Amino acid sequence: MEVTTGDRVLHERECRVRDYYASELAQHRPGELLIARENSYDGTAVRGDMRTIDRSNVTRLWEFKISASYEALGQILVYVAMARRAEEAAGNDCLIRGVIAAFNFQPELRYTVERMNLSIELVALPPALAHAGGVPTFEEPTSLPVIPGQSGLLASTGAEPSQQETP
Repeated sequence: MEVTTGDRVLHERECRVRDYYASELAQHRPGELLIARENSYDGTAVRGDMRTIDRSNVTRLWEFKISASYEALGQILVYVAMARRAEEAAGNDCLIRGVIAAFNFQPELRYTVERMNLSIELVALPPALAHAGGVPTFEEPTSLPVIPGQSGLLASTGAEPSQQETP
């Protein structure tokens, strides 16, 4: 599949968010340890964004998205299936779960995960992590006050400053 420039930028943002989350994993997920980033499986081209393990020996495969849709659901289902196949081939019997981490989730995604009993965790990323990936925030911009008698300052209207000639 060819990756367009827009997709590449989005993927880079998701990777930066993942890396920042991974660096602070102990704060976000106490008792969970990072095993790998960009976790791949022999014989496949697929790779999960992150792999962790908790105190109960539950392995989690993570997919990071800025905004999660049904595409993320398809990805995490494939990653979990490939991980389970690899563990079975190695003779390991461990519990593997999928996690989709995002700033927001398509409502149908939440409904589908719950309704279909998919045992996939949906983790809402803290808004502060958006800055790690250069993700635009959705907050209203702060307007600057207009100060009377102060020519040359920009007002909240975004108007250009007036040019005055120096005597």
